[in-house]
Amino acid sequence: MTRLLLLGLFMAIVGTATSYFQLSRFLRADLTKSVQMQQTALANYIAADVDHYLRERLSLLQRLAVGLPQELLTQPERLNAWLAERTKDNTAFSLGLVVADDRGNWLAGADQPAVGAVEFVGALGGRTTVGKPLAVAHHLGLPIAAPVHDSTGRVVAVLVGTANLSADGLLDHLQGGRVGETGGILVVSPRDQLFIASTDTTMSLKSTPPAGINLLHDQAMQGFRGSGTTRNAQGVDEISAIASVPSTSWFVVARLPMAEALSPVARMQSFILTQRAPAVLAVLCMIGLILAWLLRPLTRAAVQAERMARGEVELAPILVVRDDEIGHLTSAFNRLLSRLADNQAELKRLATHDTLTGLPNRQLLVDRLQETLTPSKEQAAPVAVLYLDLDGFKQLNDTFGHEAGDQALCEIARRLLGLVRQTDTVARIGGDEFVLLTSSLEEPAEQALLTLAERCIAAVAEPLQVCGVRAVVSVSIGIAVAGGGATPQSLMDAADKAMYAAKQSGRGRHAVAPRGR
Repeated sequence: MTRLLLLGLFMAIVGTATSYFQLSRFLRADLTKSVQMQQTALANYIAADVDHYLRERLSLLQRLAVGLPQELLTQPERLNAWLAERTKDNTAFSLGLVVADDRGNWLAGADQPAVGAVEFVGALGGRTTVGKPLAVAHHLGLPIAAPVHDSTGRVVAVLVGTANLSADGLLDHLQGGRVGETGGILVVSPRDQLFIASTDTTMSLKSTPPAGINLLHDQAMQGFRGSGTTRNAQGVDEISAIASVPSTSWFVVARLPMAEALSPVARMQSFILTQRAPAVLAVLCMIGLILAWLLRPLTRAAVQAERMARGEVELAPILVVRDDEIGHLTSAFNRLLSRLADNQAELKRLATHDTLTGLPNRQLLVDRLQETLTPSKEQAAPVAVLYLDLDGFKQLNDTFGHEAGDQALCEIARRLLGLVRQTDTVARIGGDEFVLLTSSLEEPAEQALLTLAERCIAAVAEPLQVCGVRAVVSVSIGIAVAGGGATPQSLMDAADKAMYAAKQSGRGRHAVAPRGR
């Protein structure tokens, strides 16, 4: 028995050490991959927001340049009045509008013209150009230049508008858009070799580091877009993701120090050393006691045999005590199998259903949608997706707490289930997002879908009783009907876009996506 315990102790030490190193390596790689995906999603989101901001101002400045009367270029007072009228109620270029001739001479506009070489040369070439960001009276200004053409198409002047990045709310995402406690966002202009903005405000309008200090940054400056690990200029190892801003040469970097990203690895290592080692010793002691109890009949038989060998007792058969342990072990094994089957069934259900509402989740929804869109079923009846996004749910959550939000989601799920047929699917695919999958609609199918959408809007709009208070939310619905060759992703994307169109039209409404071929 002593040798068995020593062998068990040796195996426990080897197992603990193996777990320590293997789990550390696996968790480190898995967390790195997961954080890279999160940072990529964050960088893409911020880049899209910055791109939207720039496109709005580029388009506005182009329209102003096209509408600038040619005769005003020789009449400074009237030109100043024209610019003042355009900026009076328009905050897009709150730091001023400037008009310069084709040689760069200031004609009219702000008292301190902000015509930089980069945007001026680009505008002379006929392109609306984003210039180099600059500090303007404690604000972060962004000059944008648009060409002014005469009737022959020749560039005769340049209209420059300076947007206020600090006041327009564009940089708000940089303060809130981070992962963890120490992660951050950078907006970089490789053309100007400049940090335009950063979560760390001290880096704004600072030059980028020289080549060779941050290898991933060097690759990004040369056009690389993606994610990876690197060491920054301060010597901190980071996980970073880079995403382009399509309307300009800028790119966005989302970064998180590896020490924070991989902190679960250190906690797991500490757990193994501080919790598992004592547990192993306790288990070994318990095993020793159990072995002593299990081997007690054999010990008694050995003592009895030894006494017979010494002649202290007469020779007699050694009684073997058997309590049908094999049968007991088999029954225990069968019970274990039964519990394992139950656990697997529950795990399978959890993998395909939302834990809060019990509705199918995105994975099961896509599977059912794929099955519904098979060629054999596609021609039988139209297949439609209703994409529902609750309006005002975040306010309800923030006001009454997450418990009230959970109750509201469960009640809304119950109401939606009461509106559909057994052959339809109601799924929850996000925090406050639901999807209805329906087919075999009564003709006319589109009218039936609109009726179903109206019923959903009415059902959700009914007051909710959550945590003893009365609350009201609404829902915006995007409707997409499958056309020939539709895929689950294309159908979901179409319904999602239609839902956003419904939100933009006033919320609590529905919109139908154009039907694809």
